[in-house]
Amino acid sequence: MRLLIADDEINLARALQAVLLDAGYDCDVCYDGKNAIDLISQEIYDGLILDIMMPEKNGYEVLSLIRKQKKDIPVLLLSALSEVDDKIKGFDLGANDYLSKPFSTKELIARVKVMLKENMVDDSYLQYQDILLNKKEETLACKNIKYQLSTYEYSLLAMLIKMESHASPVWLVLEKVWQNRVDVNVKTVELYISYLNRKLKALQSCVSIQIHEEKIELCVNI
Repeated sequence: MRLLIADDEINLARALQAVLLDAGYDCDVCYDGKNAIDLISQEIYDGLILDIMMPEKNGYEVLSLIRKQKKDIPVLLLSALSEVDDKIKGFDLGANDYLSKPFSTKELIARVKVMLKENMVDDSYLQYQDILLNKKEETLACKNIKYQLSTYEYSLLAMLIKMESHASPVWLVLEKVWQNRVDVNVKTVELYISYLNRKLKALQSCVSIQIHEEKIELCVNI
């Protein structure tokens, strides 16, 4: 599970990162709302921990923006504001939970666990249009037929499905799927896209993958 912590109290943000890393979560940290929005648009997170009182954009503004973009990522708001109206405002904007400062790290971890569990409808599959990825078996299915995928095929397709726009720059695919291996380049990515498109065509799926102008995206063929 990968989390983003956004809090302008640098020492607190780093302390929370250390606590959550120790609890088994991979965490990124930023210190203002604008940077949080930029990271959310570029990266894939399983949950957000947002402080309300931040510079550039506050936590309410960040939450409002991502909900308007139809992002259903779970959000835990942190704040020294403890009035009922402040909590109601957070929930009205789409927060999953609200934690008032100061708080214990044990309570934070417990709330994060509950928040992520409640958001997880079925963690065994990823779905996009008429295709279904089995995360455990690394198989691609459509119309009751399925193909076994290689690890790289699966990772590439899963990444595109998880991205909010279902598109990714090539450099990010090279980084996330192939960990920037020196022997892998755009030609390698194109080769694996061709493998996946053959399988998608054989499955008679409406989905295909296109690469152009250094961007890879899922397309729906009507």
